[in-house]
Amino acid sequence: MAMRGYYFAMEDTLVEQVAAGNTSLTSLNIDDYPGLDIDRTWEAIHYLLCGDISDGAAPLGYVVPLTSDNGLEFGSFGAFYLRAGQVAEALQAISGLDEAQLRQRYDFPAMVKDEVYPLEPGSVTDEDGPAFFAYLLQFFNEIKHFYSRTAAAGKGVIFYIF
Repeated sequence: MAMRGYYFAMEDTLVEQVAAGNTSLTSLNIDDYPGLDIDRTWEAIHYLLCGDISDGAAPLGYVVPLTSDNGLEFGSFGAFYLRAGQVAEALQAISGLDEAQLRQRYDFPAMVKDEVYPLEPGSVTDEDGPAFFAYLLQFFNEIKHFYSRTAAAGKGVIFYIF
């Protein structure tokens, strides 16, 4: 089963209500909000930026927010929220990151060794490294664009895995 990551942006006050438990994510029609599907890159991008599969330090840990502090019950794998200020912090942190800087952070053998999703030890070789980086870079750039629009609108984000 492929696990995909999905963001949707909403008014910060609504994110606050969801985080406080006053509004349930299941009561919202997610299609009513601007969103971004990042396919199966969610854990690998978090690892690329933070060096770990979850709970990365802010502000880079906000890019793919897999932090237990911001966790919500939702679906099979849970969800995570970011307030508008956290989205702005994440955007500022990634705005200056270009392809060359991401390549310096990229350690494909370590990702395979650490079993970063969606890589499966034994099913990938070092030759897959450049293609996997290109795959991550495409979605990283889409996240950067999504965060730019979201921060400009002063909105927060809900991220979930499905």
